[in-house]
Amino acid sequence: MTPARPRPAISATLIGMAFLAFVSLGLPDGLPGVTWPFIRESFDRPLGNLGILLVCATGGYLFSGLAGGSIVRRTGLGLVLVLSSLAMTLSLLTYALSPSFHVLIPAAVLGGLASGAIDTGINLYGARRFSPRVMNWLHGSWGLGATAGPLLVTAAITTGAGWRWGYGVIALIMAAMSVMFLATMRRWGEGRGGAGGGDGTTPVAPFTAALRHPVIWLNAALFMVYCGVEMAAGQWLFTLLTRQHGIEVGMAGTIAGLYWGSLTFGRLVFGQVTARVRPLTALRIGLGIALFCALLFAWFPTPAVGMAAALGLGFGLAPTFPMLVSLTPIRVGDAIAPHAVGFQMTAAGTGATVLPGLLGWLAQHLGLIVLPLWLVAGMVILIALQEFTERVVRRRALAASRAAASA
Repeated sequence: MTPARPRPAISATLIGMAFLAFVSLGLPDGLPGVTWPFIRESFDRPLGNLGILLVCATGGYLFSGLAGGSIVRRTGLGLVLVLSSLAMTLSLLTYALSPSFHVLIPAAVLGGLASGAIDTGINLYGARRFSPRVMNWLHGSWGLGATAGPLLVTAAITTGAGWRWGYGVIALIMAAMSVMFLATMRRWGEGRGGAGGGDGTTPVAPFTAALRHPVIWLNAALFMVYCGVEMAAGQWLFTLLTRQHGIEVGMAGTIAGLYWGSLTFGRLVFGQVTARVRPLTALRIGLGIALFCALLFAWFPTPAVGMAAALGLGFGLAPTFPMLVSLTPIRVGDAIAPHAVGFQMTAAGTGATVLPGLLGWLAQHLGLIVLPLWLVAGMVILIALQEFTERVVRRRALAASRAAASA
């Protein structure tokens, strides 16, 4: 693998604001896993209809994910954060006030558009400027939001206020975030790049060159499978615990929220680990822990062991996304990295929404057992893809080194 290149200095203020942006991004992400059983009862919808909302959110996410890098370079990340936060606020308010299931569909599209723009913009920004440690903490901030969201809505449900109040409270939080981003919008001026790769010094390769790069496609597959595992666990954990294993609602909602909390804690821990070991080593350690916990959760010998395995799964998955983002410029080069990040965020959005939706459809027809089986199978596929990608990267680096030596 090519050596890591030095990253430009960046102010602590901008790092802090990036963390807050990812908190806001995470707040709505864990909600469907807790709220869907109650939403479907409110509107008398079948279990598999969650897939409709997830696919609609994916459409919005894919569009803004692919276009996000170009939009940020033209308008600046600050404006993207303001508009995306406002769009997410409107989406959540629509959920809270919706009179029918069909009104939720455009709200899901709008929420996907907002998420894709924030995700792609900050990941592109961070891949070129943040160290692996900061990238872990950045995605840990997303985990703080993803943890708080289910816990807030669970509190609303268990106190009798209902799922609509949960969405309303989070919409107010997002509105406050929008005001903060508006007040600090100019501070993101250094996030603008010209025609270069985001720092104004490296030209961006043509889009066609990116399409011909095999590692881009392998990375996209990695992100799709990873997010399919992470979000399947997050979206369906509450349903599995309550319907399959008979766990009471309050405990199941707490565990569903703490699953995202274990992701957050894991990213804080692995952020420190990367100061002592290579990012690739930290990635492999995390994947090994996640596979073991997925097997344990599928077995579910006792409620205590099964719930602990769910939290262990989140901890093991923690370093995967930030480490893969950090490795992107090293694996594909600075000139192709902006395209690669866009591809990866699009693949991540696809995996995070389409795969859990497909699993919901399969669970409706084959039973909930397909969900823990997917967690095991997904982890095996993810580890195999990661090792194959690393082998391809090393072969390409060796071939380039030999070509340079013989020139």
